[in-house]
Amino acid sequence: MGTKKVKCVIVSGAPNNDSDYLSKVIDESSFVIAADSGYKRCIDAKIIPDLIIGDFDSSVKPSISCEIIKLPVEKDDTDTFFCVKEAVKRGYKQIEIYNAIGNRIDHTYANLLCLNYCLQNNVSAFIKNEKNKIFFVNDKIELDDSEYKYFSVFSFSDKSEGVSIKDSYYEVDNITLNSFDQYGESNHFKKKKAIVSVKKGTLIVILSND
Repeated sequence: MGTKKVKCVIVSGAPNNDSDYLSKVIDESSFVIAADSGYKRCIDAKIIPDLIIGDFDSSVKPSISCEIIKLPVEKDDTDTFFCVKEAVKRGYKQIEIYNAIGNRIDHTYANLLCLNYCLQNNVSAFIKNEKNKIFFVNDKIELDDSEYKYFSVFSFSDKSEGVSIKDSYYEVDNITLNSFDQYGESNHFKKKKAIVSVKKGTLIVILSND
C-alpha cells in the first residue's frame, strides 16, 4: 500500500468528458488505479495514476511512469473488477469508483456488482458521478441531504428483511423488501439526515440529483 494512502480511487473508462469533476473529487491522499482506458480520463484531469490495470483492447497500452498490470483480453472479470480486487488485495478499506456509469447498461451493471464484492470483504465502497452516488448496505447507514435531493432503496437480495427508512418523506418500519419491489424509488429527505437499515439481506442505495 502506498505510504499514508488509506483510500483507493478507481477510474473506469465510461465516457465522461468532465475532467474538472474528476480533478475536484480525487485528492492526493488517494491511491489511484486506472481501469484500462480510464487512464485517459485521469490524464485529461491532470491526474497521474499510481497503477493502471487493463487488457488495452479499447485503448493503447500507455507509456507512462507508473505500475502497469497487463491483463489478457479473454477473461472472466472486467478490467474494473480486476482493479477492485487488486485494491482489496492491497489492503484498502475505502474504495471510490468514478467513470463507471456509462452508455452501456451491461458495463454499468457489472460495475455495480463490484460494490457487492466490496461489501462481502468488509470494504466501504461507492460508485459516483456528478448526479448519482451508489452503494450497498447490509446493516445501517445515515444519509444526508448536503449533496443529493433524492434517494432510492432497492433489495439486491431476493428479499431483504427488517428494512427501515426513517426521517424521510416516505418511511417504513421493519418491512420485507423483495428484489422486484419498486416502491423504494425516489424518496426524499424530511430532515437533514435519513436512516436506512436492514436486518437481513443487502440493499442498493442510490442518491440522486436531477
